[in-house]
Amino acid sequence: MNELRKVNNENWYRASQEMRWVERDNSGKVVGTYKDNPKIGYTLTIDPYDNQFQTTPITEIVDLTDKIIHFKTKDEEYKLYLTKHFQEIYNKLEKVGILNMKYKIK
Repeated sequence: MNELRKVNNENWYRASQEMRWVERDNSGKVVGTYKDNPKIGYTLTIDPYDNQFQTTPITEIVDLTDKIIHFKTKDEEYKLYLTKHFQEIYNKLEKVGILNMKYKIK
């Protein structure tokens, strides 16, 4: 699961398994879509096949890790939490015994 959140609006988010970074030419025509590797000028499309949301083009990439991508567009600032981010949280909760999804067969 990936989750996109607006930095200045804690109530706004979009979650989806599917997302694509979209590259366009100067006329706005799509010239490429990518599962990873965001770049300045690309837009992010969340859930491109169903309940689609798309950002405006990226103007700045603030931070880029394998867990979180923090970026800005002309009118918004976003943090994209990637699957690895949620897996890390799950693993920590399981380690301290708060979450236990393992079933024992007797």
